[in-house]
Amino acid sequence: MAITIKDVAHEAGVSISTVSKVINHSPEISEATVARVKDIMNQMNFTPNVRAANFKRRSTHNIAYLAALEKGEAFSNPHLFEILCGAHQELARKGYCVSLLNVAGEETPGKTIQSLISAGGYDGMIIHGSALTRSAAITLTHNNFPYIIVGKPEFESQVNWLDTNNTLAGDFAARQLLNGGAKRIGFIGGRMDEHISQERLDGAKIAASEFNIKIEDENIRYTDSSIEEGQRAATELLKEKRQIDSLICENNTIAIGALKAINMAGLSMPEDIQVITFDDYPYSQIMDPSPTVVNIDVFDLGVQAAMQLLKNIRNPAIHIHGYITLPEVIVRSTTKQIE
Repeated sequence: MAITIKDVAHEAGVSISTVSKVINHSPEISEATVARVKDIMNQMNFTPNVRAANFKRRSTHNIAYLAALEKGEAFSNPHLFEILCGAHQELARKGYCVSLLNVAGEETPGKTIQSLISAGGYDGMIIHGSALTRSAAITLTHNNFPYIIVGKPEFESQVNWLDTNNTLAGDFAARQLLNGGAKRIGFIGGRMDEHISQERLDGAKIAASEFNIKIEDENIRYTDSSIEEGQRAATELLKEKRQIDSLICENNTIAIGALKAINMAGLSMPEDIQVITFDDYPYSQIMDPSPTVVNIDVFDLGVQAAMQLLKNIRNPAIHIHGYITLPEVIVRSTTKQIE
């Protein structure tokens, strides 16, 4: 009687799905388990039916969600999980299972992506921008495997990606301040080499130019996006001779620090200075005063990414790159009401 995968699983003390994942080279299984299962297969002279496995892999209804997950990621990058929730909702609605895979600390960048493509245990993958490397991008563009990257790559590439329009979001932010009478706009961003900060600043500059106003270089600061750095940068801007009358903060943590600096300076919002930040999640609603925000629905971004991936599964030749999920301004107490 022929040895079956069920026999191997019983002898190795693991599930049938674990044996299947070992056969398909899934990165989810520990090296110790892989070694034990392979040893049992050798002892039992078990030879996988590669043809049957290949046929089965054509529709696994499994999707991999790849991200670089470090300690404290939930606090430093909460949007990653909101995107995951949106993608999971849409994929589950279509009968797919989603596995979260961590690529942080890979010895060889892009190895997990290459393994997933080779193994065939998944129908497609959603890749958070934090998980994309140049070598991974090359692998993706040279394989006919369904995927979508959430976030515009920070380097030139022909990969498939979706992102929010950060330039438009920056335009919305500046326009809200300008319509409230702003003349001297300050900007506090993340790192200088961070494309989200640069795109939001570019959008703000475009809007300001339409009002014949320039966002001066002396009124632009870059930070590590911490509360402390946000407070320091805002304190510096408030001490300038040409004091700013409005401030754009690139994210919630910077805004928390900026509000601290403004309160310490004894200024009132929005009478003395207007402040606007981005995203209504995770901290804007607990700040005091509650800031006006340009909100980007990253949950919807996850939903849209899942929908695009399903299209790519049906037709792997589709080339996707573009912006989706428009921003909206939620006016609160730190900017002036526009009639």
